[in-house]
Amino acid sequence: MSTPFLHTTRALKADGTRLQAVAAAIGLLLFAAWGLWFFIAGITVYKVSSEARLQQFGNTVQLSAPQSGRVVAIHRQLGDTVADGDALLQLDTSALDLGIAGENRVARSLEQQLESLRREQELVDNNFQRDSAAQREQLALLRERHALLESNLEIQANITARYESLAAKQQGAQLDYLTAKRSQQQMAADTLETEAELKAAEERLVQLEADHRQSRAELARRLAATEQELVQADTRMRQQALTADQYHLRAPIGGVVASLADINVGQMLEAGAVIASIQAPGEIRVQAQFEPAAALGHINPGQRARVRLDGFAWTRYGELSARVERVAAAVQDGRVLVQLVIDGDVPPGLPVQHHLPAAVEIVTARKAPYQLLLQRAGEWMAGEDGNPPAAGAL
Repeated sequence: MSTPFLHTTRALKADGTRLQAVAAAIGLLLFAAWGLWFFIAGITVYKVSSEARLQQFGNTVQLSAPQSGRVVAIHRQLGDTVADGDALLQLDTSALDLGIAGENRVARSLEQQLESLRREQELVDNNFQRDSAAQREQLALLRERHALLESNLEIQANITARYESLAAKQQGAQLDYLTAKRSQQQMAADTLETEAELKAAEERLVQLEADHRQSRAELARRLAATEQELVQADTRMRQQALTADQYHLRAPIGGVVASLADINVGQMLEAGAVIASIQAPGEIRVQAQFEPAAALGHINPGQRARVRLDGFAWTRYGELSARVERVAAAVQDGRVLVQLVIDGDVPPGLPVQHHLPAAVEIVTARKAPYQLLLQRAGEWMAGEDGNPPAAGAL
């Protein structure tokens, strides 16, 4: 019985020795692997900021109240998209509207006067054309009659001369001579009368033309004066309309209403009060604030980064790929501004909108674990403020 037991004990000891050797070998391998990882492996080092926002880089225009007045209408709300010239807000223009309406009535009255003067001018021209045509026709008849009378008078003068010659030779021709003489005298009187009528008709035509010129000149003067008054009334109306339009606050550019003051209908505004700002379309950038110790000397243009939007879990919506574009050279309000450009595809469903808050992680280096351990130990030994820890702190 003792011999088998002895063999079993020896076998167990041999198996235990082999297990110890295997365990030692595995431990050495694990230690070697850990050593390789500790001294050779690279770990990505990030500089993280939770103070980041998406910013739309385009022309931003701030709008102020051009005039003092009471708000009567608000046409747009925060975040609305507007086109160039769209009305945002309207101030009370009732007083100006009354002035514009009055000038409009004056202008309409002057236009009616102009139309009446033009009709009167047309009537004067028509009357002149009718009267002058009749006068010229009468002149033509008188000239024709005068020419006929002169021709007859010349013939009668010849007849009278022959009768006078016969009367001198024959006693019986005296009566014929006297008759011819009376006819010549009558014709001469008729000719003189016709000449007087012809001269009077010519004078009437000249006077008619003079009266027409005078009437035309007077009408032209009245037309010019009325047209000048109409121009002045229209100018005043346009000026008042332009002034009234200043009470309508309009978008000077297309874009999005980025900010809007807390204004209600009926509220009084002072001239120059800031009302809204319009953000023109532009490329989205990421602006992050870092502590100086984390940014200066560590973050440089070209470094890769990832951006996670607040309120949109990256495990569900994904994250944005970005690249450092520039780093501010000066510290402002205890922070260093870092600007990044989004250069990767935007995951579906992830909104990229102006002013969304976000967190930024910038890849600044790749270090071995032992380097990180030594760096952390150095920071711990130096203390949080960069000075060695107080006695007993270790």
